[in-house]
Amino acid sequence: MKSINLKFIIPFIILTFNSCEKSKTDPTPIQIVTDKETYSLNESIAIEIINSSDSIARYFVCSSYKGIPPNIFKLENNSWTVFWSPICNGFSSFCCLELQKNESYKDTLSFDFEKGTYRIEYQFIVRPSHEYKSYFSNVVKFK
Repeated sequence: MKSINLKFIIPFIILTFNSCEKSKTDPTPIQIVTDKETYSLNESIAIEIINSSDSIARYFVCSSYKGIPPNIFKLENNSWTVFWSPICNGFSSFCCLELQKNESYKDTLSFDFEKGTYRIEYQFIVRPSHEYKSYFSNVVKFK
C-alpha cells in the first residue's frame, strides 16, 4: 500500500513545483527595437523603447544625455564590450524618471559608428524596490 501511494505522491509533488515556475516564454517587459538591422557608417539608429509591463519603468537620468541614457555595446572577439556610454556626474544626474506602462519612447542615436555588430542596452527598474535590470535591443550591423 505504501509503494502505491509513493507512486502517486512523487509525480504530484513534481508537477506542483513545475507549475509554480515562471514560463520561459514570458514576454520581456521592456522592448527595444531599432528601425533597421543594417546601417551604413554615416547613418543614425532610430530606436523605440516600449514599456509593455504592467507597471511604471523607472530610469536613471544622466547629466550628459538628454533622454533615457543608452549603453552601446560592440561585438569584438566574440564578446560584447562597451563602445559608448554617457558620462554621468554626481551634480545633475539622479534617479528616477518614469516611462509609464504602455508608453513608448523614441530616440535617435548618432555616433561615429565603426564597421561591426552592435546592440544597445537600457537599464530600468520595472517594479518598485527592485534593482536596475538591463534590457537589450536587437543586434544591428554597420557596414
